Amino acid sequence: MIQQIEYDSNDVEEFLKIHSSSLENKDSTTLQRLLSVQKKISIIANIDPIDLRTIINDLKFIKYAYKDYIITEDEISENIFFILSGECHIFSHNKKVGVLKAGATFGETAAIFNTKRNASVICASKEMTVLSFAIKHDAIEFCAHSMALLYKNLAAQINTKLELMNEKSTKK
Repeated sequence: MIQQIEYDSNDVEEFLKIHSSSLENKDSTTLQRLLSVQKKISIIANIDPIDLRTIINDLKFIKYAYKDYIITEDEISENIFFILSGECHIFSHNKKVGVLKAGATFGETAAIFNTKRNASVICASKEMTVLSFAIKHDAIEFCAHSMALLYKNLAAQINTKLELMNEKSTKK
C-alpha cells in the first residue's frame, strides 16, 4: 500500500522554488539536448522528464581533445559522465585498466558516495563529447519516485561493472 503524504502550503512553495530555480539556472538549449538523448542514457532513460529537470544539476555538454583529462584520480567531484561520442582510457595508479566508448557512463560511484575518484579518465579520440551532470540529492523529497529510479539504475550499473571486474580478475 502506498502511503499518502499530505503537503502543506509551505511544502508546495518549497517545491516550486526548487523546481523553478532548477529551470532558471539551466540553459534551455542544454536541457533540450539532454531530453533529446535521455532515452540513450540507461541511468536516466525511464525518469520523468519534468522530474529530471529538478533532480539534475550542473548539466553540461563538453568536448574533449586527445589526451585531455576528464577525471583525475583522487579528485572529489559529484559529476557523472556519459560518453556521446569518442573513446577514453581509464588509468589507475598510472596503469591502463580499461577503455570506454560511446554509450558508457562513468564517475557514478564517487558521485553517489562522495568519495575520491579511483581512476583517471583520459580522452583517447581526436575528439570526444561527454554529457556531465550532478544529482541534486535534496530533490528526493519532491521527486521520490524518480530519485528511487535513478538510484536503482545507478546501483544496477555499478553492480554490472563490479561483476565484469570480478570476471576479469578470476580469469587471470
